[in-house]
Amino acid sequence: MPVVVVESPAKAKTINKYLGSDYTVLASYGHVRDLPAKDGSVDPENGFDMTWEIGAD
Repeated sequence: MPVVVVESPAKAKTINKYLGSDYTVLASYGHVRDLPAKDGSVDPENGFDMTWEIGAD
């Protein structure tokens, strides 16, 4: 079964109505990953590749 993760429970509930029972829609209650705060997160010289970091919690 496909899983969709969204940030808020309200969004999860709404999206679940559209997708139906073939999908599981979960809320993360916050960001799962983010761009580091320092410069260099986005590399314009390499097709704008992004360097992501995963939160500690």
